[in-house]
Amino acid sequence: MTIDTELETWRQEWQSETEPLPDLKKKIKRQNLRMIAGVVVIGICLVISTALARRSSFMSGLAVGIWLSSLCMGAYNLWIRRGAWKPTAQSTLAYAELNCKRAIARAKTLRFAFYFLLVAIVLYGTYVTWRWKGLSGLETAIFTGMMIELLFFQYLRHRQTRAVETSSNLMQRIKESQSE
Repeated sequence: MTIDTELETWRQEWQSETEPLPDLKKKIKRQNLRMIAGVVVIGICLVISTALARRSSFMSGLAVGIWLSSLCMGAYNLWIRRGAWKPTAQSTLAYAELNCKRAIARAKTLRFAFYFLLVAIVLYGTYVTWRWKGLSGLETAIFTGMMIELLFFQYLRHRQTRAVETSSNLMQRIKESQSE
């Protein structure tokens, strides 16, 4: 019996892990850039809030709130994204799993941010109600902005739920195709 070495080489190559899908790899790179951009934007917001805090006592209270909420959200975000920084291997399945982990982490972060903002609105709304006669236009604009942001977060949560389903379905299809 002779062994065909070329056939055996092809068989090994076929069973080895394949290169990740180019679109999936590009999506992961875009997500990495968005995370970096998010950190930069938060840093800019913290610098601006600190600069504005020097103007009035209200602004200093707002700056402290922004700093505390940024620290809280940042810590939660780091905690929820553990294990979702880079793929475990250079395979399509590893990239699909990473995409799914990141989608789930984004959904959890958005849910946390939604409820965090809801609590902030209730606290700020109490402050605004207590001080309604001496209310300035800036304080009203902040409250209105918070309400608009809450609606935007709700929209993003629904959109992210669909993204989690899509990434989970993609991962399942890849697992099924590899098991066959």
